[in-house]
Amino acid sequence: MKPRDFLNFFKTRTGKIVAFGALFAAGMVVFGVLRKHQTPAEDDVSVAPLGSNAVTVTKPQVVQSVTRPMQAFHPPATSPVSSPQSPTVPFNHAAPQPLPVVPANQSPTLTPISLFADSAAGVPPVKKLGPVFAPFGRLIPCETVVTVDSSSIQTPIIGLVTENVYFGGKLVIPAGTEIHGTAQTDHQRERIASGNNWTFIWQNGLEMQIKAIALDREFDNSTNQSGWAITDGSAGLRGEIIKSDNLADIKLFAATFLSGAASALTEKQQTVFGPINSPTLNNAPFAGAQAVLQTYAQQILDSIQKNGFYVRVPSGKQFYLYVLQTIDDADASLGGTAIPEASETDIPPTTKSKR
Repeated sequence: MKPRDFLNFFKTRTGKIVAFGALFAAGMVVFGVLRKHQTPAEDDVSVAPLGSNAVTVTKPQVVQSVTRPMQAFHPPATSPVSSPQSPTVPFNHAAPQPLPVVPANQSPTLTPISLFADSAAGVPPVKKLGPVFAPFGRLIPCETVVTVDSSSIQTPIIGLVTENVYFGGKLVIPAGTEIHGTAQTDHQRERIASGNNWTFIWQNGLEMQIKAIALDREFDNSTNQSGWAITDGSAGLRGEIIKSDNLADIKLFAATFLSGAASALTEKQQTVFGPINSPTLNNAPFAGAQAVLQTYAQQILDSIQKNGFYVRVPSGKQFYLYVLQTIDDADASLGGTAIPEASETDIPPTTKSKR
């Protein structure tokens, strides 16, 4: 390479960049060499080596005792404390102080009121049972007098006690006593449930409110009503399931089939979001028919679920009444009043003895 070509290379843009890089690198090398040979003033700090834990003893330790003069403590004499109501006055034998004069119209001082907690407050009085009673959990045989339908659940459950209920050799509830309760729907099975509040009415007019529930009574042999079936004693009154509309299922199937057929005949077009109905005049009657049939099918389904089936318990149905409390004969009252039987004096003794 000729010297002129070498000089002309550095006149170009590439040559200038190469020359600048070489000069910058040479400057950095010189700066680094000078920095190593020069030590800054703040780095010249003398560091003393750490010593060991051993203590250097320059001279032996001398134990000295210091004695200081002690002064006895004499507490000051206590002065008599004067009451704030009666200030202390020096006693004078020569001039006795007169007694204070009390005004005539001064009201007498009342003693503070003393409150005592009544230990018996909040404790209900212990009720004593009458001579005629029956404990918790009695099963009273009964039968219905009127028919009960789940479609008209407001119909009360009216029944009669079919057998005498004894306890301790005494008649507690005679046969022929009326029972009145309320019915409740039971959607889980073909039964009608009952409420917990029942009213017993004796033939002489006495009434009693009792907590109880109705249990089903099933015989092993329905002909002579003997034995016990597997469902005897289960909750609720078993009845007969009746359909309100026998063609409801066929109507629901036809409406659903026609709605699907209208949807299949509708023209569709493909989009990025999937197939959709084409906005054409031919699809208008099919879309309208599909919407109407879907609404009709939903109405039929709701009607089947709500009123399609109902349970009917006929009159004369045998059942148990499971009592949830103690039956006390003294709790009975005449004509629904609050007069207990024990305090009723207007009832002849012969009438009471019939129970």
